[in-house]
Amino acid sequence: MGPGGRLSNPTAKCPGGRQKGQISKKNSNRDQILKYFLKRVKTRNSAFGDGFTDVGNNNYLENNEVGNPVRANHSYYGIDFPNSVATGRFSNGFNLADFIAKAMGFEMSPPTKMEAGFAGVNYASATSGIWRDIDTGLDIPLMVMDQVKNFADTIGQMGANRSPQDLSKMLSNSLFLISTGTTDLYLIYNINNNGGSDSKTDVPHLISSYGDNIMTLYNLGARKFGIINVPTLCTAVVRHGCEGLITSLREEFNDGIKPLMAGLASNLSGLRYSIADFHAISDAVNMSPSAYSSQLKMLVWFVDGCTGFVNTGGACCQGSCAPGSGLPCANRSQYWYWDEEYPTEQAAKLAASAFFNGTTQFTTPVNFKTLISQK
Repeated sequence: MGPGGRLSNPTAKCPGGRQKGQISKKNSNRDQILKYFLKRVKTRNSAFGDGFTDVGNNNYLENNEVGNPVRANHSYYGIDFPNSVATGRFSNGFNLADFIAKAMGFEMSPPTKMEAGFAGVNYASATSGIWRDIDTGLDIPLMVMDQVKNFADTIGQMGANRSPQDLSKMLSNSLFLISTGTTDLYLIYNINNNGGSDSKTDVPHLISSYGDNIMTLYNLGARKFGIINVPTLCTAVVRHGCEGLITSLREEFNDGIKPLMAGLASNLSGLRYSIADFHAISDAVNMSPSAYSSQLKMLVWFVDGCTGFVNTGGACCQGSCAPGSGLPCANRSQYWYWDEEYPTEQAAKLAASAFFNGTTQFTTPVNFKTLISQK
């Protein structure tokens, strides 16, 4: 146990690989080249969506009559983050947004507001959704449309210090990372189970709403979109009925994103995109936990020798992931799920490497690295 009752970060050697954090000379050189390239094209990034990319926005949401926003600003969240700080990330350490940013040459994801030294802002909020014009009866914080409105406010602030031409050029070179849909699909599932489905609570309507948000971002100057689809909805806490409706909803949604983005790209000048298949990478690891992930360790420098998983179905950290819920597992780098819904830092590393520098098995029509380099 560390100070304040926190668990210490394990220091044992990773099974079948180098010690955690050790970087090969070959990958180090490649990383320096990539950082130099990205610096020259002045690539920035902003993140939108849900808990897979939230870096602490829910910390600042106020409680209301419906309930408290879901937060991850307490132990044992952040146990493997620098200085074991619980930043609000739903992870034991860094998350998907962080590792995409790291691959782009940054230290971590942009913060939750404009800060000196950071190139972008992270607007993502855990349990947020896509829905428009629907009364769910639930408190869904910072829906994607609200996040987009916050981005518009940021653009106004940035415009005060830049010419319209410079601002337009900067935005057109930026990566707009979006991970959303999971909350909405769980909602559709529950509505269907209660016999309340209609044309406003189905996947086509959800896809249409998603397109509206992307259109708004495009009109604000965004041109390059990194879209992360929905992973399995059969998480460490959801196992019942996984072969039925809950799986078909995920398939319909992920299949619907492809024609949506292709259509937008064909109709909107300069719009480019990459769809990252979060479900495909998690499914591939689940099929071959120890062997498959190790094959990806050379994709990007930050995937080290600790890429084998021994548990892809259970949560490392139980319940509320707080001291009162029991200690998290010691071999966190070998678990896919950190808590009952979100991946471990190690799983996020692996997924981000597949999205950024992987093959068409996990991204379409190009990976994130190619998307960023496009003119």
